[in-house]
Amino acid sequence: MRCPYCKCPSTKVVDSREVRGGEEIRRRRLCDTTEGGCGHRFTTFERLELRLPVVVKRDGGRVPFERQKVRNGLLRATWKRRVREDEIEAFLDDLERRLSENVSREVTTQEIGNEAVKFLARVDPVACVRFQSVYGDFRSIDEFKKLLNELSGEGE
Repeated sequence: MRCPYCKCPSTKVVDSREVRGGEEIRRRRLCDTTEGGCGHRFTTFERLELRLPVVVKRDGGRVPFERQKVRNGLLRATWKRRVREDEIEAFLDDLERRLSENVSREVTTQEIGNEAVKFLARVDPVACVRFQSVYGDFRSIDEFKKLLNELSGEGE
């Protein structure tokens, strides 16, 4: 692993520990000064690479699945709400696991969005509405009202 500060190719692992229930390994590293390095400490994370499907966008484009994009959308929707970050991470872990087990090698953005909506509806209906207002494909205010009625339990 190269040092991110001086780009020296020689670093040493000082400490390793499991995080997220053994799903990742956190390693503290030290840039090796005997090899001309700077001596800075930095952290790396090692996790299993899952074989995730390609995401098919609304316009038909295909891109690799990016956990961070889904995470960013969920964080925006749950901003200043009582949804813990570990709940979001657990949902993302579960989503990635299910996607990697999927026989189909493609998944649509709508399918991913639907999974996020189910999660948010369960943990925080207000965050669900926020998410839907940005990522939902509402054609009218009536469709939005219908969503609000469903979430508030008033039916259709």
